[in-house]
Amino acid sequence: MPRDNFLMPVKRELALRSAHFCSNPYCLKLTAGPRRGSERGLGTGHAAHIGGAAPNGPRYDPGQSEAERVAVENGIWLCRECGDIVDKDEEGHPAELLRAWKRDHEAMIAEVRQQGYSRSLELLRSNQAQPGLARDIIALFEDRRLFWARFDAEFPDRVRLSLDNLRHDLTRLRERCAAGSPIDVVLVALGRTIRHFFDAVERFDLVTLRCDSNDPDWRAFETALRVLRKAIGYQIAALADAYQISLSGEFADQLPRYDGGEVAEDGEG
Repeated sequence: MPRDNFLMPVKRELALRSAHFCSNPYCLKLTAGPRRGSERGLGTGHAAHIGGAAPNGPRYDPGQSEAERVAVENGIWLCRECGDIVDKDEEGHPAELLRAWKRDHEAMIAEVRQQGYSRSLELLRSNQAQPGLARDIIALFEDRRLFWARFDAEFPDRVRLSLDNLRHDLTRLRERCAAGSPIDVVLVALGRTIRHFFDAVERFDLVTLRCDSNDPDWRAFETALRVLRKAIGYQIAALADAYQISLSGEFADQLPRYDGGEVAEDGEG
């Protein structure tokens, strides 16, 4: 049975839009990096179809045209493991869910790669100023369990209070650096990411909301918190790399990590 596979330009676009991170909010894998023992790079990402590529494939939509089936809009960037899972567990990963993953992940990438943020990371790497402040920033996040605790152990109002305090702490740290400096821009970016989370959950009553997988409000809150964790992890991992700061403990386990396997081919989806 013929398949409507993605062409290479579409795969590249999906990889770029995701910043080469798996779009599954439950996953933290980076799908690009150096190849050991070589000056070449290594990619382990997977351009998965949202609507199936063939009639016998998962999530196949007969209403889609061939052009729609091979378009960027019908693709999602995943690591090879998640690409395999979403295809083999079609019922647990309907097209609407994958579209939500893609939308939220790309919004997160847009948030953390705002104008000025990427340039600041490059400046951090070339000008190792204020390493003590960088360590203080990382320590603020390592000390907050909301970035690594199990979701069913979290109380939304406690999350809100912890994030409010964190924003105040970030503001105080800004007083120790020059306005517009690389560290200052990073602090502003972290604050904006937290504010984005508050915008996403402002319609919920966080005082009464509790863990309940059948409650759509809880599911939306959990998704927003996953996106927040991933966005913060993306930024803190880059900051730690810029200053060569070692990370450990539960928080470090939630940071993006490189999947060092071989390149994954376009799968069944």
